[in-house]
Amino acid sequence: MVSALQSLPAAGMNAAPARSVLAGNVSRPKTPSDILNLSVGKPRSAGQVLDLVRERAYEQLRGVVNDARAALGIPEGAVIDTSPEATADRIVNFALSFFSKYAENNGLSDDEEGRRQFATFIGGAIAQGIQEARDILQGLQALTPGADNLIENTASIIQQRLEDFIANGL
Repeated sequence: MVSALQSLPAAGMNAAPARSVLAGNVSRPKTPSDILNLSVGKPRSAGQVLDLVRERAYEQLRGVVNDARAALGIPEGAVIDTSPEATADRIVNFALSFFSKYAENNGLSDDEEGRRQFATFIGGAIAQGIQEARDILQGLQALTPGADNLIENTASIIQQRLEDFIANGL
């Protein structure tokens, strides 16, 4: 069977704010703390500089996550299931919520061929997002073997869900 991830709104969430977040429409205001000036103060070792850059990157990433959480209406401190199964379900449910509009805009039927075309398109976008997440974690030196395994499991479940969608529809 064709790999929808390779060739290629979560339940309880409003898709409109999520689309806004995914489109990059949620931005954090730039503040003086966003500027890292390494030329001021005492000399720093390369390790210290890397630690500062990593700390700032984590701060920025936490801010983006908090903005996305707020845009999606997820309360501060809410426990979110981050298991591969739950994560894959959120990703696939959100992605599949666009099928009817995509089919309408592209003259596709809700049949196996139409669903395959959509799965190929959306699966490519998901695969790109997974790779970008890996790249970010790698850049932060946080892509541990355990995290990579969780990402692989999540991608595999997404693939299975897309293949099920192709065969059976929504």
